[in-house]
Amino acid sequence: DWLRDHYKCFFCKSIPRNRAIIHILEMYFPKWREMKIHESSPGGVSSDKIARECKHYTPTQFWQDTPLGSSKNGIRCENLERMTFEDNSFDLMVTQDVMEHVFNPDKAFKEISRILKPGGAHVFTVPLYAREKTLIRAVESGEGIQYLAPKDFHGNPIDNSGSLVTREWGNDLVDFIYEHSKMTSTVYHTEDRRLGLDGKFLEVVVSRKCAD
Repeated sequence: DWLRDHYKCFFCKSIPRNRAIIHILEMYFPKWREMKIHESSPGGVSSDKIARECKHYTPTQFWQDTPLGSSKNGIRCENLERMTFEDNSFDLMVTQDVMEHVFNPDKAFKEISRILKPGGAHVFTVPLYAREKTLIRAVESGEGIQYLAPKDFHGNPIDNSGSLVTREWGNDLVDFIYEHSKMTSTVYHTEDRRLGLDGKFLEVVVSRKCAD
């Protein structure tokens, strides 16, 4: 009944959103294997494929107890809201179901634009809801986390307690990205059983940094 998590490939065990992001990479960035790619919070077989086939792939995770820019378990620690990479470092930035867990996505999108080379792109999946306005579920305050809706958690590859959902993005996502990063975005939605693409939340967003 829930194809998004259970419509699995018999061979590689990928789910639709894994296949969707690889499909968009192949369609619009056919030379991605030669590009410099940073992926934040990788997890799943699509991340494994990118890591395996991209020559210049940099994965990062965020740990509260690890200094930014240093490594833990062989993986670099980075916070999307204040990354330590230099300007214009990467051709592509990849996030897969990450941006709904960020407390300050305005800072994150601005940072992503900063580390992308001119003409580079952020390619990402995120649950997009059929509503005009984004629902903010939780915010940070001086007293800790303030919950504006019942707590909701998604799986986290480095934390068994899961990742708190801070936002349910609506149709204003594209305008939000442009407002805070000046990147222009296209939302791709592909349903094709021949490609194993079916179910809810199949969208892949491509946000491009201006080339000049």
